[in-house]
Amino acid sequence: MRRTIANLTTSLMGLLSESTPEVSAKSRVAAIRQAMLDQLADLPSSHALSKMRTRIPYSPDIQALWYLRADMMTILAESLGESVATQRMAAITTLFNGLLPAAQKSRPNRLGH
Repeated sequence: MRRTIANLTTSLMGLLSESTPEVSAKSRVAAIRQAMLDQLADLPSSHALSKMRTRIPYSPDIQALWYLRADMMTILAESLGESVATQRMAAITTLFNGLLPAAQKSRPNRLGH
């Protein structure tokens, strides 16, 4: 009975609250997924690339996409070189602004790159 009341309360609060931020966050996550896939589109085929193209759409949340960046950087660097890969990943990293907890964001590079 308590569980039913809790579920009903949660549902009611969801209806009463403004849904725009959630919809906006979902659309931004979809945009990040698409941007990641777009950055991989022109690369030569490989096992790691096909695996990454499968992992991106099925990542359950923004944190999973955040952690995929390291593997994506490796794939891009192997195909395009580190400087081009860094530029492409910088564009993707900016898309995460406002979606992650502050502790999970990248730290500034001490080398100034």
